[in-house]
Amino acid sequence: MNAPFPFTFPFPPGLVRLIASGVWPSRDGPSMIEQQSRPIVPAERVRVFADDESLICLARPPFRSVAQAMAAGGSADFWQKFGALHQITPEAALIIGDFGLGSDSPIVLDYGISRTDPPVRRLRWHQGGKTEWVTGAANFDEFAAMLRLDARGTSPRPW
Repeated sequence: MNAPFPFTFPFPPGLVRLIASGVWPSRDGPSMIEQQSRPIVPAERVRVFADDESLICLARPPFRSVAQAMAAGGSADFWQKFGALHQITPEAALIIGDFGLGSDSPIVLDYGISRTDPPVRRLRWHQGGKTEWVTGAANFDEFAAMLRLDARGTSPRPW
């Protein structure tokens, strides 16, 4: 990945296991766009993590940080206007998913809070276009449990 901000934090072991087992999309797995019509996670499990959402799209590696997404451009002034950048460290917020096309609600591992066991946070929208980063899970393992992504108990999808 040609990025101005190399991401050097270790991925949670649970995420590595889910990718290796085929539960989490690999580089060749379904894109986030493909997941729009063939969701990996049932809506009722998504609502356990985010009660106001019904679809979650999981990012394929290589993951990028918010800073890398900002540097890549293509989103005009989205991050400056709506990214609540004062609540995160963009170089330390790794994007692992979102709530589908048009949601403008990334899901991140927030290494700015913990470098060894980052919480899973999402950009939540409020009336009037206000946004804030909210913690949906204390760490990746809790997030995976909420969504019932279990490498030991879930069959890999036939991508």
